[in-house]
Amino acid sequence: MKISVITVCYNSADTIEQTIQSVVGQNYYDLEYIVIDGGSVDGTLAIIEKYRESVSLVVSEPDHGIYDAMNKGLERCTGDIVAFLNSDDWYEKGTLQKVSQYFMDTQADMVSGNVYLYANGEAQKMELGRREKDNVFFQVIYPHPALFVRQSFFKKMGGYDISYKIAADTAWVINACVAGAKILCVEDCFTYFRAGGLSGRKRYEGLREHYKAALICAQKNGMVQTAARIEEYYSDFLKMVMCQQKVADALENNLSEVKEVLDHSKEYYIWGAGERGKACLDLFVRLGVPVTGFIDQNPNKTKVKEYPVVSVEEIESRYIICITPKGHESEIKEQLIQSGMEKDALLLYSDLLEWIAELGNYEEL
Repeated sequence: MKISVITVCYNSADTIEQTIQSVVGQNYYDLEYIVIDGGSVDGTLAIIEKYRESVSLVVSEPDHGIYDAMNKGLERCTGDIVAFLNSDDWYEKGTLQKVSQYFMDTQADMVSGNVYLYANGEAQKMELGRREKDNVFFQVIYPHPALFVRQSFFKKMGGYDISYKIAADTAWVINACVAGAKILCVEDCFTYFRAGGLSGRKRYEGLREHYKAALICAQKNGMVQTAARIEEYYSDFLKMVMCQQKVADALENNLSEVKEVLDHSKEYYIWGAGERGKACLDLFVRLGVPVTGFIDQNPNKTKVKEYPVVSVEEIESRYIICITPKGHESEIKEQLIQSGMEKDALLLYSDLLEWIAELGNYEEL
């Protein structure tokens, strides 16, 4: 079974050698490896040339973005199975042999594995949502770097819509699912995905394109209830992600002003030892805010890192409580006020993030 692997690149001299080595090192018996370069000027082509005997085709010319380059690869590939490997990602050993066997054993149109997220010298398995087709409208459940597709199905669906700048691959997968693609989901991690690419740096824009693609697909296929769910979900999610982007910008570029948002003469307790509570702790540590501990109603939680978990009855009035549980912040605040706590001693984590976001200058693409 012939497998075509396509790598698109532009000025990727820092990472592409590892990518190429991981493909060539598969030692797969029937491999077609295609590299589509956008006209690099940084030494990328010299690195590719080192492996020219193992690369089936190299095209180097200007393009109209990553998805235009990917379409060029689709037009030229001849394999039974097609996959795209980004120029800063790399395959796990033995991936192509496993994938080939999965296709030979099934009638799947696509085989979807998982990826390791690689950042700061460490690799962690990506946590995926439930891999049910309906969820494809709302999150990435079939990660593109670990997706292998029959050439015949690509011909049926067509290539990537280049009007999308970040999420054309997501749009393609959404449409493929609605078109009835037979997808085999496996637990194997096929690919190492290097954090910090365009989709990571421009998360808001990528999410906005995901929303657009999901909504267009649902509307085009008469999925009225799904379209309504999509609009409701993304209305809040986009606001949250934009706030996160602005907070990140403020922390990066206006840290001294951000520090002035909080009273550093007070000590703080964080209400809620869940993910938002831990995120609040990380923020406070970065800002140099004195944290005494956590408040949580789970009796099994006694510590978060080195911080004790206590009951609200143990808190003295000289502390400020930052309330973090999503969707319950105002309710908890009101209950605490009714129990006799001073309003000024209570802080909502959502309000804090909005205050910090106002100091951010993040601009959309």
